[in-house]
Amino acid sequence: MARNGVPQADGELRARIMLRYAKPLEIYASGSSLRQIAEPSDLVHGFFVQGLARPDFLQRYQSSGMRLRRWLMNGLLLHARGIARDRVRMHRHEGAPLESAAHIADHDQTAEDAYNRAWALALLSEACASIEGALLAEGRDRAWTVFRRHALDGASYRDLESELGLGRQQMADLVRGVTKRLRVRVLELLQHEGGDASDDLLEVIRLVTE
Repeated sequence: MARNGVPQADGELRARIMLRYAKPLEIYASGSSLRQIAEPSDLVHGFFVQGLARPDFLQRYQSSGMRLRRWLMNGLLLHARGIARDRVRMHRHEGAPLESAAHIADHDQTAEDAYNRAWALALLSEACASIEGALLAEGRDRAWTVFRRHALDGASYRDLESELGLGRQQMADLVRGVTKRLRVRVLELLQHEGGDASDDLLEVIRLVTE
């Protein structure tokens, strides 16, 4: 079923993209020359409204052969340059001193590194929320608790023995099971990112552990 000319599946994918990428793109804008154009949150919101909302957005992305995070970063850059060009035309019309978009760098490596790490954390957080919800629905909240306290909070099995009343091997088995499900979920999420999901999984692990 379509809504406003956009298939429901596409609309749901766009919503997930916005949820996953809003903060990483704001972090990229904050650390790069784009922050001179507008407030990062306003810049990203404008990009989503004018770019992501285009009916052909997903088709253009899929035909680009790029990974989604690179496509969106390039799109935000082009959006910012468009704003700068509009300002130049407006100033020219008003006879005011001209601004220039030349100071907007193609890419800032430090900002891009921060963006990639924020993307990995957002994707991992999305996967964790999905697995937590599934485990709670199955009545296996203990498995999630052990995984969260050990893998996410960094508590040792020794410390958790008295806290949770479970043996070390029992906890290790629970963590292993949750980790396996989490890996599968991350791979599923990466299917929409373009490129090789297995390679991107290794990249996510590297980015969130460095």
